[in-house]
Amino acid sequence: MTTNKREDDEQDKFIQHPLNYQIVSNTLVKEKLYQSQADEQQKYNNGLDHRTKIRGIYHQIISTCAVLLLSAACGMPIGYSAILLPQLSANNTFAENHGTPEIVIDIEMGSWIASVHSLATPIGSFISGPLADYLGRRSTLLVSVIPVFLGWITLALAQSYPVLLVGRILCGFATGILGGPAQVYIAETAEPNLRSLLIGAPFVSYSIGILIVYALGSAYHWRAVAWYGNVLPALASLAIFFIPESPPWLLRHEKLSGALKALTFLRGNELEAQKELNNMSERLERERAATTTNENIFQLCCQRVAIKPLIIVITFAALQILSGTFIVVFYAVDIIAEFGAEFDTRTAAIWTAVVRMLCTFIFCVVLLFIRRRPILILSGIGSGLSCLILSFYMFAKEGKTKTNVDIIVAGVCLLTYIAFNTSLMVMPGIMIGELFPAKIRGRTAGAVFAAMNVALFALAKGFPYIHLNIRMKGVFLMFAIASFLVSIFMFMFQPETKGSSLEQIEDYFSESNWLWLKRGRKYKTVNNSNEDEACINS
Repeated sequence: MTTNKREDDEQDKFIQHPLNYQIVSNTLVKEKLYQSQADEQQKYNNGLDHRTKIRGIYHQIISTCAVLLLSAACGMPIGYSAILLPQLSANNTFAENHGTPEIVIDIEMGSWIASVHSLATPIGSFISGPLADYLGRRSTLLVSVIPVFLGWITLALAQSYPVLLVGRILCGFATGILGGPAQVYIAETAEPNLRSLLIGAPFVSYSIGILIVYALGSAYHWRAVAWYGNVLPALASLAIFFIPESPPWLLRHEKLSGALKALTFLRGNELEAQKELNNMSERLERERAATTTNENIFQLCCQRVAIKPLIIVITFAALQILSGTFIVVFYAVDIIAEFGAEFDTRTAAIWTAVVRMLCTFIFCVVLLFIRRRPILILSGIGSGLSCLILSFYMFAKEGKTKTNVDIIVAGVCLLTYIAFNTSLMVMPGIMIGELFPAKIRGRTAGAVFAAMNVALFALAKGFPYIHLNIRMKGVFLMFAIASFLVSIFMFMFQPETKGSSLEQIEDYFSESNWLWLKRGRKYKTVNNSNEDEACINS
């Protein structure tokens, strides 16, 4: 038995056995191959989408920065009077070094030099709307550079008081032309998730422009500062020349190829650009189908989709101005001086500009992460409490000797007020860019900016008389009441726009309700989903 087994084993070495094969279906092989190729393609597409999205964000930021250069250029004339007027006074350090000023002015002349800029701004704002609709947002920005150049050159060469006024009027006119189209351009070119940051950036630029002119004025003669004022407009005009026109404006003027090209540049991907352009085209067709051909701008503004945002923006702007947003900035040094403090006015002006710039920048960054409504409500409450505390403190200390504690309390309350109130200063521009429907956005933006500047000019000119009658404690009580009203009004009427497209915001205003808490279920769903997506992307 053992012998037979050994023989069998030896035989197995030479006998060839059949191999075992596993039969695999051709379909299964192909499916695995296709799945592998699909996975590789998906990985490639994800990487490509990420790269194109980053490129689109970069292009949007570059386009916004071109507008911001012009905003800073127009911010410089706003602060120019603060360095011009002291140097035109016989009692100043420049007079000691350079002799008597070439142009001698009195207090009344100085007040007009300071305020005529604000008086000219509404004129520019009023015509900026028709210009932005007729020429385009980008072209209107380029047009605004011309009066800036002329204004600075006129100021630099001025040999008389009337010529100084002409230079100030030209600069104010340019600032008015810029305001509306700049906000509209950024709102129409930025994606919803970026719009929060970019649309508030012009106010940072205004503050930077004011800071630059203050710094130059502390070291140079006012004529030299005027010549230096031409540098930023020159750089801005060069930068704006290379950015695309607003895609919605191009689409409304039947320039489809231009709109697609601009959107492709701004989104970084032609496929995404085509999808967005198709959506915009469909909305435009529906809008034109529902619009009567002979409707004028007043009839359009009376429609539900327009009248609701108009009332919200105008009411908010009025309360914002009454809350002292700009008055405290203009008179900060004088207000603190009431407590017995003494400052070098030029140093105090520079620090005021620094605080304003930092607060504006921080607020624009905060907008990326926090929704609009909570910010506005908290800002109104915070600025109102700061003013209320300061007002009550003034009532309590009335008739008593001023001490260093009074100065500290005033300083802390004012800084707290500026920190909270900064959002109220920035939000009107953001609201104009976001809330107005596309068919009236250009024209109404300019008109609302014009009305705001007229109201601001009236309050600034009348503030000394208001102060004379109700004193500073009454002024801050007025600021506090207006700030609290802002919070109440925003809680009731302001829609949440963070993460929503301009089209979705327009759909909300087409609903029959006025109160935010009564909004339709459709907008609740859309808005919440967009907020979740925005948080994920952030």
